[in-house]
Amino acid sequence: MILYTTTPIEMIFPCDQTVFDNYKTISYQGVPLVVEQTDNHYRIVQILSSNPNDFMKEELAPGQLISFI
Repeated sequence: MILYTTTPIEMIFPCDQTVFDNYKTISYQGVPLVVEQTDNHYRIVQILSSNPNDFMKEELAPGQLISFI
């Protein structure tokens, strides 16, 4: 089986269910994102938008932190 996707292999075949449980899909500033929840914020894992301009926004780059307080 060959998967042609930009989704990280860790999300498709997670090694541990608890890792997968930490990921959520949210909409932030109208942009759909896959985030990982930590203590008081989310860490952006992936941008799910089809708009190329969303990928140019530095505040939405993977690894950036979003506060949800």
